[in-house]
Amino acid sequence: MDKKMQQFHKLLDGEMSPEEERDLLQKLEADPLLRQEFDGLAAAVNAIASCERMPVQASFTSEVMRRLPARKEPIRKKMSAFFFGERVLRWNVATLAAVSVALFLVIVSGLLFQNQKKVSLVADRAAGGGAKAVTLSFYAPAAKTVSLAGDFNKWSADKGVMKRRADGTWTLEIPLKPGVYHYMFVVDGDDWVTDPRAESYRDDGFGNKNAILRINSI
Repeated sequence: MDKKMQQFHKLLDGEMSPEEERDLLQKLEADPLLRQEFDGLAAAVNAIASCERMPVQASFTSEVMRRLPARKEPIRKKMSAFFFGERVLRWNVATLAAVSVALFLVIVSGLLFQNQKKVSLVADRAAGGGAKAVTLSFYAPAAKTVSLAGDFNKWSADKGVMKRRADGTWTLEIPLKPGVYHYMFVVDGDDWVTDPRAESYRDDGFGNKNAILRINSI
């Protein structure tokens, strides 16, 4: 979603300040093509708003994702799996000892990194940052990648890459200040999916709904 479309949405949703609204209206008056594009979007939003909406079960999205056929892997992924995939190895005492030491160092490094993150978070809060760590999750066992995109990261799927757990749930922890945020999940880089477990929703102007997340004061 580019900046122009974000401005259109803010104007249609009534979220613009008077100064922003005046500037955008002046641009629309000066640019007939831009005005035509905005009028088309406004007409589509009005048409969607007037349509009857059927209730959808909360499990609808996850059930659809579960039934989708698995995508064929491209050749580059097959080659990567061939050269870097798991292999059966013959172990001996020396190899086992070396792997144990390496694993111990990785665990210690991870614990130190987690402690540094906790200290940094405490320092930020003490400095009056006001951010709160929020974890969002989405169940999509058939997905190859899932990202979190919202107005807190300028709707960029690249900035919200989520991690997959063994049970097929994707999670991501982000720091957010108190306020109201809109977001969606981006599955496999193309499919924008609404969080079925969100507390509330809002039309995005394209026939879908943005999930709404409210963060209370710490």
